[in-house]
Amino acid sequence: MLVFAVALARGVAGAQTTAGRTAAAIFCGVLIAALITGWIVMIRRPARLEVTEDTVRFVQRNGQVSTLSHQRGDALRFVKQHRGALSRVWTLGLTIAGTDTVITLPGFFSRNAVRQACGARGWRFDN
Repeated sequence: MLVFAVALARGVAGAQTTAGRTAAAIFCGVLIAALITGWIVMIRRPARLEVTEDTVRFVQRNGQVSTLSHQRGDALRFVKQHRGALSRVWTLGLTIAGTDTVITLPGFFSRNAVRQACGARGWRFDN
């Protein structure tokens, strides 16, 4: 956000015309407002991974829940999967070995933190 604030100041100061100063102010102002709004939404409704002895649940910001149950096995596995059918982007997923249910984890979940939280509740990893 600081980068956009500096760009706003330099864009307004360096513009040759009033229209240029106005365009720089509007462009950077909209970007700063969007970043602040996104930051507030992420803080007010964080996505979370809930680990118990019986389940691993991922609760998205919109309330949608994905669950892995200990009844289907106790060996968890990290998997990489494509984000979409034609996508070249890989995402990290968590599954129970031998099942096809995958919880897609956003990039801010570290493997080590997930491994520690699950291990503390009796889950084990096979990879």
